[in-house]
Amino acid sequence: MKIVVKNIKGGSSIVEVNEHTSILDVKKLVENDIKIPWAQQTLVLFGKTLQDEKSIGDYPKIKDMTKLHAAVKKAESLQVVLARFLRRYYSDEQCNLITEEFMRIVQSKMDSMSLDDLERIAKIELSV
Repeated sequence: MKIVVKNIKGGSSIVEVNEHTSILDVKKLVENDIKIPWAQQTLVLFGKTLQDEKSIGDYPKIKDMTKLHAAVKKAESLQVVLARFLRRYYSDEQCNLITEEFMRIVQSKMDSMSLDDLERIAKIELSV
């Protein structure tokens, strides 16, 4: 079957899928046409966000020529991502304490670095 993926800001793509095609695969198929990198896409059907790990078959409302809408995910802060990870292992109170201390340490380290230090770190990390 074919589905249509439309970028809210313009652009669309028609892709051939089957019931076993994952939502993540759909994102990868359309990223060039809709001009949103797959990792930054959120696909929406009838107001519901589709989950990357699920397949087309998991969504019975997706039929031939169904229109999905793509939006850009709002970037999450380091603090939000860290807190979500820590909540798997710690209580909310412990999580908040750890996150606040971590962010305080990161901020003090960043404040002590020059732009040259940051550029050097970026070059090392991006060259891998």
